[in-house]
Amino acid sequence: MLSLSPRRIIVTEDAWQRSDCRPVVDRLIAGMDSDGAPEIVDDARLSRLPQEYGWVDFGRWGMIPREERNDPDIVLTTAKFHGEAEREARLKAFPGLSHRDVGGYHHWWFRPDGEPWWREQNKGVVCQSAWQIHSVNGCPFRCDYCWFGDVCRLFVNLDEYRGHLDEWVAAAGDQRLFKWDNMSDVLCFEPEWGHTRMLVDTFARTPEKYLQIYAGKSDNVDYLLDMDHRGKTILQWSIGTRTQCERMEERTATMDERIEAVRKCQEAGYIARYRFSPMIPVVDWRRGYTELIETIFAKTRPDIITLCAFGWMDYTLARSCLDWDLIDPEIGEAMRTMSPFLEARGLGAGGGHPIPFDARLAMFRHCIDEIRRVSPDTHISLCLEMPEMWAVLGKELKGRPGAYVCNCGPHCTPGGEMYEKVVGSGI
Repeated sequence: MLSLSPRRIIVTEDAWQRSDCRPVVDRLIAGMDSDGAPEIVDDARLSRLPQEYGWVDFGRWGMIPREERNDPDIVLTTAKFHGEAEREARLKAFPGLSHRDVGGYHHWWFRPDGEPWWREQNKGVVCQSAWQIHSVNGCPFRCDYCWFGDVCRLFVNLDEYRGHLDEWVAAAGDQRLFKWDNMSDVLCFEPEWGHTRMLVDTFARTPEKYLQIYAGKSDNVDYLLDMDHRGKTILQWSIGTRTQCERMEERTATMDERIEAVRKCQEAGYIARYRFSPMIPVVDWRRGYTELIETIFAKTRPDIITLCAFGWMDYTLARSCLDWDLIDPEIGEAMRTMSPFLEARGLGAGGGHPIPFDARLAMFRHCIDEIRRVSPDTHISLCLEMPEMWAVLGKELKGRPGAYVCNCGPHCTPGGEMYEKVVGSGI
C-alpha cells in the first residue's frame, strides 16, 4: 500500500471487536507508520472528532504550504445497513458522523447526475445517472485543487459488505457498469485491505455486469495482475500533462508511472480507460497534451478517453489553491475577466467554470485532434460538460446529452448496445 504516516488512526468499537473485521483492521494498521496505539471510539466520541481534530476546517491542499502537509487521519469502521428510521435517529443524535460519512452509510449510492432536477440545479451540466459502490471517503494524495485530505474513512466489514452486493446489483436492473470508488484512490490501500479482490471475484462471476475501479492517480497495480477477473473489471485512470502530474498532484504517480500501470493491467487482460481530468491549462499545455497522448498510445490502447475540464470551484478559489505561475497567462486572464459572468450563471458542478467556454473548447479541440492523429479509432467523450459544448462537439464525438458513451456511464461496457455501436468496432 501507499506509504502512509497518519497522525491518528481511529477505529470504531465494532470494527475493533468483531472477529470478521479485526484481521482487516490489523493488516491496515500494520501497513502504516503511525506513532502510538489506535484510538478506539464509540459514536459519541467519533461525532466530536471532526471539530476536535480540525477536519471540518480543511480547505484545499494547495492552501497548505508543502512543508506543513501531513497525511490524513484514518478512520476504520464498518458499513452500516440500518433502516431509514435508525439511521436518521443515529445521525440526529451524533451529527458529526456525517462528516466524510464516518458514520458508515455511504456504501451503495445513486448518482442522480442525469436526472432533470440535478441538471436544473447545476445549470445544465451533462452527466449520467447510475448506482455506485463506495467503501472509502477521503484520499491520501495531495492534489492542490482537492478537498479530500482531512480524513480517510475505510470500511472493514468486507464479508458483510459482500453479502449485500448481489442484492444491490440486482436492484439496479439493466445497469451494466458499477463504479468503485470515486471518493478516493482505492488502490492506495491495497493489498492489505483486501477489498479489491472481493469485488473483482464477485463481478467476474456476475453475468453481464462489470466492475469499474477508480484507479485515479495511482500506479499500485501489481497486486491486481494475478486476479481472475475474467475480463469483467474495467480500470479508470485520471491523468494530465507532465507539469500537472508532477507540480500540482503531490504524492501521486507520475504521468509515465500511470501509463506504465495501464500497460501492465492491459497485458493482464483488464479493460483500461483514461480520463483527462481535471484538465488544467498549464503553461505550454498544447505541447504537454501532445506528449501525453503520444506516450499513451506508444504503450497502451484504451477503448475510451474522456475529457473533463478543471472545475468544481470559482476563479477566486482556483487562484487560492493553484500556483498561478504554472497557469497559461492567456487562459488565466480569460478566467479572471469572465469570472463575474460565470458566477452569475450559478454553476454548481463540473464544467462551465472557472475556465470559460472558448478556452475549454480550445483544450478539447487540441486533444481530440491529437488523439485522432495518433489513434483515429479511439472513442472520445466529454465529462461533466455543458449542453452548448455538446452542441459543438457532439456529432463528432458520436453522442448527445441524452445518449453518449463515456468512461463510467451505466451502460458503457462491452455488450452494451450503444457501446458496441460507437466503440466496439474500433477496439
